[in-house]
Amino acid sequence: MALALIAIGFLSGCASVKSTEQFYIPYTMKAYPPKPPDAFIPIIGKPPRDGYTTIGRLAFQSYNGWNFMRKSMIYNAQIHGADAVVLKDVSSNTQTAYFQVPPQFDYVPVTGTYCKNGKSYTYTNFVPVYQPGYVQPYTNTITAIDAEMIVLKK
Repeated sequence: MALALIAIGFLSGCASVKSTEQFYIPYTMKAYPPKPPDAFIPIIGKPPRDGYTTIGRLAFQSYNGWNFMRKSMIYNAQIHGADAVVLKDVSSNTQTAYFQVPPQFDYVPVTGTYCKNGKSYTYTNFVPVYQPGYVQPYTNTITAIDAEMIVLKK
């Protein structure tokens, strides 16, 4: 299951918040009416002691950062009618990778003049200039969440 989440999560690198709907797994057959887009949905660390029903789960990872993850939890809670989000787990992992720029030759024009038989002539030669290659590191931070959507019993 974890490998499936990792594989699917990488696909969300350039995703919109709406695209995270695919990672929502309903726990119940009952459908709840969606909340308005401006509805306040709290994200809490522990569920209430009693009086709630878990209606689904949202779990995925992304390169888009914490703000994107927070917005995706709220968005999914709103469209599925949840009253709150219980954040079960959040983790972050920074990976460093390297890309290599190979060495190459650039050709620089060099213009000169010469005289022959009393006339001045201009010429252009292209001189090779060696550009050494280099290795450049870059980092990506992957944020993963595991959250449950709950509805409070009234």
